[in-house]
Amino acid sequence: MSRRAKLITLVLVLSILLTTAGVVVSADGEIWHIVKWGENLTKIAAMYGVTVEAIMTANGLTNPNLIYAGQKLLIPSSTPYITHIVQRGETLSSIAWLYGVNYWDIATLNGLANPNLIYVGQVLLIPTTGPVPTPTPPVPVVQEAIIISTPTSDATITSPVTVTGYGSAFENTLAVRVLDETGAVIGEGFAMVDAEFGQYGPFTGTVTYAAPATTQLGRIQVFSISMRDGATVHLASVTIMLRGS
Repeated sequence: MSRRAKLITLVLVLSILLTTAGVVVSADGEIWHIVKWGENLTKIAAMYGVTVEAIMTANGLTNPNLIYAGQKLLIPSSTPYITHIVQRGETLSSIAWLYGVNYWDIATLNGLANPNLIYVGQVLLIPTTGPVPTPTPPVPVVQEAIIISTPTSDATITSPVTVTGYGSAFENTLAVRVLDETGAVIGEGFAMVDAEFGQYGPFTGTVTYAAPATTQLGRIQVFSISMRDGATVHLASVTIMLRGS
């Protein structure tokens, strides 16, 4: 490879590294920001909710205009941050729901130009003003189109029944049906997905149904409907016991 080609390759590699660099969290919890091309102290300070002067003091800077791409800046902040490692099947919306924050705040804090582009193993800084939450229930590691969390398989239910889980749907609305042992529909309703439109997230819905005369096996179905032709797009179901009236 010629010297010129090597130089071009080096420049490209450095550009990629500087473009993708963002937030680094040290072992002792310190937050460091890697300066990107086009950033200035005013923009960086706004990202973390601190003042320009605070960043200058923490890093011994005397001129706020003299920073460079690739520079590592210590971010002083009284705002608590926690880290989240992206798991398979997670979206920025589902992660934001876990911690009770706005997904745009996560995107801004981590310098994500496109909130839909995150990857498994990525470390995200999560803004929070309270104690670290314990997400319940956790987002499933393997993402199916629709997952029913409750009621669980073979659970005995009565009317009305609340159905929860994870999924996505057009306009965030999923259809729910309760079937008796013959497969007849004895109750219908809807579940709403708590996420940005079109994104994967938790859903919940309560359905009233006509209880059978005797306790018997039944089934709950949750599915999405195509707005184009009304066909069922994705369907999940769970076998349950219907308590007799």
